[in-house]
Amino acid sequence: MVVLAVVAGLLFLAGGVMTGLFLTTTGELNRAEERISAQEATIAATAAELEQVKVDLQRSQETLARTQQDLTGTQNDRDEQARQKEVIANCLDQLSTALAAAAFGDEKALEEANEGLEEVCEEADEYL
Repeated sequence: MVVLAVVAGLLFLAGGVMTGLFLTTTGELNRAEERISAQEATIAATAAELEQVKVDLQRSQETLARTQQDLTGTQNDRDEQARQKEVIANCLDQLSTALAAAAFGDEKALEEANEGLEEVCEEADEYL
């Protein structure tokens, strides 16, 4: 009977230890599952945010490309206007020189000023 009591006591102690281990393991498992769920939610939120950032980046790149294209067009227009102003200025300079030479009666200077005046001023006339 003593042996049976000792065996029963040992079984009782083993059952208590096993119950304690089961409860501890179950608690750790639940906490691990909660952490994993939280991490999965964080990953999903980060992935959604990353997709939104990609969309925003694509829009920004498209806007930048359009702006650069507009800028290039504007620069080309500005360069063309500067060239046109230079042609008009050359015409006016040559015309002024020719008029001054005519006013002073300098035939040689008048002939020199009139050389190419018509071509330059015809082009300038297109821009006026």
